[in-house]
Amino acid sequence: MHRRNFLKSSGTLISGLPLINFNQFNIFKKTFLMDDEVVKIKVGKFDCILLRDLMFKYLAKDFFINASQEELSESLKKYNVTSENIPSPFIALLLQFEDKKVLIDTGIGFLEKPLIFRDNSYVFQGRLQQLLQNENIKKEDITDVIITHFHPDHIGGLFTDDEKLNFPNAKFHMHEAEWDYWHSSQSDTQPALFKYFIEKNVTLLKNLNLNLFKGDFVNLLPGITAVEANGHTPGQIALNIHSENEHLLYISDAFLHPLHIERLDWQTNYDWEHQKAKQSRIKLLELAYKENMLVNAFHFNFPGLGRIDKFQNNWIWKYSEY
Repeated sequence: MHRRNFLKSSGTLISGLPLINFNQFNIFKKTFLMDDEVVKIKVGKFDCILLRDLMFKYLAKDFFINASQEELSESLKKYNVTSENIPSPFIALLLQFEDKKVLIDTGIGFLEKPLIFRDNSYVFQGRLQQLLQNENIKKEDITDVIITHFHPDHIGGLFTDDEKLNFPNAKFHMHEAEWDYWHSSQSDTQPALFKYFIEKNVTLLKNLNLNLFKGDFVNLLPGITAVEANGHTPGQIALNIHSENEHLLYISDAFLHPLHIERLDWQTNYDWEHQKAKQSRIKLLELAYKENMLVNAFHFNFPGLGRIDKFQNNWIWKYSEY
């Protein structure tokens, strides 16, 4: 893999986003140079563009709910963050090869006006659509969209606020287990805002060009294999992007922070079922380590690239440019 453009970025807090059951999140923004939000790499035949849709701030008490205060404080110092400020990007990935343009996850979406839901106001102004436009990629150019799971920061860019499909020529791929869970009474305990997002985005795909697939290690497109990674949600997938003996493992939200790699027993408020999430984490770690895969994590420091290593039977995350 060859380094093309790897630039670090930071942000300034400007406003709060009160998500149901999410306590207080905060949006970060900054006046960016275009390249601050875009990183390009090669994986065999794939031209890969990493796109930073948005920045959030998470709280340690939600990311690491069962960690002791002493252990957590020491661990957070390693990553130069505090318990009240864990910056986290939302990272989409565009793959280009042959006549295909494949978008993996669609960010939080962009609404001109705040969304009023149950007397609360929410600001959703993701950058993904603008970043694609900056790269001279039209919405109509996208041939396939792969959704790893149905949380708002992954599906918000599927439709506009007036229910127009953002990618009218695309085929939409998602795991049947994810679809079935969110469209059944099993998900009734989930946050109401999540259900609203799914109704306004995913459900509208039902009679369109939708591919609901089953099983594990499913070849969705040449060189793109879906790997079951449930636990964060019932049907979350990771993606093994492979070509010419090179691999990029897109792990979505299987890990929300590098500390979830190093401390597999630390739980988050955002996982549907911790034990299944832990099993999926181990599965992905072993896969990435065995093949020395480059890994891309949706919520790690942008562009979320790194590799998995081991030291005395402990897993280690190493940020990497390539």
